Amino acid sequence: MDERYIVPGLVRGLKALQAFSDERRELSVSELADAIEVNRSSAFRIIYTLESCGFLYKAEGARRYRLNSKVLDLGFTYLSGLDLLEPSRPIIQRLRDEVTIACHLVIRQGTEIVFVDRYQATGPFTSTVGVGTRWPAHATVTGQLLLSDLSDEAIVELYRDYQWATYTEGTPHSTASLLACIAEVRGRPALISWGYFNPVMAACSAPIYRLSDNSMIASISVSCPLSSFPRAEFEGRIQDKVIQAGHDLSRTLSLNNAYP
Repeated sequence: MDERYIVPGLVRGLKALQAFSDERRELSVSELADAIEVNRSSAFRIIYTLESCGFLYKAEGARRYRLNSKVLDLGFTYLSGLDLLEPSRPIIQRLRDEVTIACHLVIRQGTEIVFVDRYQATGPFTSTVGVGTRWPAHATVTGQLLLSDLSDEAIVELYRDYQWATYTEGTPHSTASLLACIAEVRGRPALISWGYFNPVMAACSAPIYRLSDNSMIASISVSCPLSSFPRAEFEGRIQDKVIQAGHDLSRTLSLNNAYP
């Protein structure tokens, strides 16, 4: 990219919005300044601008700021543009009804996976994963599944200068270890995590393909506590249901010409 055309103020404003998270729902001027590495004067001007445009609001009775609902408009506009979202919903809901645990539709953006739709479990467990949640692709089976559609050369380029983080003993910690994982999973009909990313959680993910060129466009996944099912049942019946849902959605998208 040609840096001559980048607007620094806009970059800082976008970084300011990204500084908010589930863990940091409110930020003061000083906290935001530290988060995006600017001085307090610049942070105040950024906050003032975002507040004036409706993207932030001041928490009542405090000198702290929260994201305003206008931020949601950007997310909803993006989600409505995903041709796979509407056709997927009956299939994901049916999968949830069959397995009774949380079901998700996931895409990859760069080195992260993004949850773009979710059906909550019907049992007592409540998933904390919401629409818009992002996780590192290298550390999750869903991410590794989606990365497996890339060539090794593309993965090397994608992870150039990447800051690696580990979550369990199985987490790849370098490009070489990630490529080794990808080599093992490439072409599989589904991947299972049994405490791989979160030590107390199980997950199963299957690919969704564009049938015209067999490229992977998304993933359908389920997740639950390890105690929800015997491992043999999770790796058998549950995995079979997830694979079938992935096949069904791939065919549905093809028939609807959503991804010709």
